[in-house]
Amino acid sequence: MTHRLKFVSALAASALLLSACGREAPAPVNEIPRVKYFEVGERSTGQLRRLSGKLVSEDTASLSFAVPGTIEKVLVVQGQDVARGQVLARLDPEPKQIAVNQARAQVSVMRAQHLEAKQNYERISDLFTRGYSTQAERESAEAAYGQAGGSLAAAESDLERSERDLARTELMAPFAGSIGSRSAEPFQEVTVGEEVFVLQSDQALKVEVLVPETLIRFVEYGQPVEVKLPSLEDQVLRGRVDEIGSRAASGNAFPVSVQLFSSVPDLRVGMTAGVTFNFDNYLDGSPIYLIPISSLAIDYSTVNQPLYPGNEAEVPVFVIGKDNVLEVRNIIVNGLRGDMFEVFDGLEPGDKIVSAGVSFVREGMKVELWTPEMGLKRG
Repeated sequence: MTHRLKFVSALAASALLLSACGREAPAPVNEIPRVKYFEVGERSTGQLRRLSGKLVSEDTASLSFAVPGTIEKVLVVQGQDVARGQVLARLDPEPKQIAVNQARAQVSVMRAQHLEAKQNYERISDLFTRGYSTQAERESAEAAYGQAGGSLAAAESDLERSERDLARTELMAPFAGSIGSRSAEPFQEVTVGEEVFVLQSDQALKVEVLVPETLIRFVEYGQPVEVKLPSLEDQVLRGRVDEIGSRAASGNAFPVSVQLFSSVPDLRVGMTAGVTFNFDNYLDGSPIYLIPISSLAIDYSTVNQPLYPGNEAEVPVFVIGKDNVLEVRNIIVNGLRGDMFEVFDGLEPGDKIVSAGVSFVREGMKVELWTPEMGLKRG
C-alpha cells in the first residue's frame, strides 16, 4: 500500500506516555543501550466487543377488550405465567346478556312472521293456479314472504353479533407467556382497543442491545454473536443479528436485535445479557497482528488524524534487525484495540520491535535486548 494516512495528536501523546514508562537517562556515548522489545506473535482475527443488552420477548401482544364495558374481575397479576386460552379478565356480562336475550326474542318473532308469510304465499299461489286469485295478489304475497325472510336474516345476524359480544366479555391469552404489564382494575370502564395487559412469550426470547455509532457500520444481518447471561452463572448461548435499527435510539447508539439459537431453563424477560460481537468484516478477510502503541516511533511520524477500524494508515516502528541494529520500518495499521495497534502489513511473526524508550534510540543504533532478569543501563 503506497498511500500514507496520519494519526491524531492525542494518539501521539498516548504513545509518548506509554513509551516513557521505562524511560531512563540517555546512555553514555560508546555504551550499548538496553531496550525493552515486543516480539510479534500469532495473527489475530477481528475485534471482539462485548456490549450489554437485555432479554425481551420476540412475541409481545397488547391485549384489549373487543367490546366496551365495566371490568368485573381481573384474574391475573403482573409477572404471572399464563397458558394459551386462559381467561385473564372479564367484563360485566349482564348488558351483553340482555342484548342476547332481546335478539333471541326478536328472532322468534321474525321466524313466526316468516312462517306465516310463507304459508300465505303458498296458499295464494295455489289459488292463483286454480284461477281463484289474481296476479297482483300472488305478487303481493310473494313480496311479503321475501320481506319476512330478510327480516329473519337480519334478526339472526343481530343474535349472532350479540352472542359474539357476550363471548368477548372474557379476555383470553392468545399464546402462552407471562403478563408483562397490567393496567386493568375491577369496576374500571374500558373502551374498545384500550390496553389492559401486555403479554410476553417466554418461549421466544431475543436480546436487544445498543451498538455505538462507531461500530454500527460493521454489524450485518445474520452476523453470529455470543450471548452470556451473568445471572445464570455466565451461561453462554449462540445467536445471530436479525434486526438493525436505522435510527439512533439514545446516546448515538443504534438498536440491534439478536435472535437466540437455543434456550435454557430459567430465562426471563428483562435479564441482562452480554453480547460479544466479532467485528471482522472490516478486515476484508485479512488476518492481523497486535503490537503496543508505545512502539510508535514518534520522531519519525507526524500525528494529526484519528484512528479507528476502517481508517488505514502507515506508521513507523523500530525493528531490531541483524546484529541488534535498529531499522525504521513503516507498517500498515487499521485501528486500535485498547493500547494495541492492529497491524495489517509490514511485520511477520518473530519480528522484534522496540516497545519502550523509543524516544532515546535512533535508526542504525545497535542495542542490547532487555530481559526481566536485567535492568536497563543507566547513564
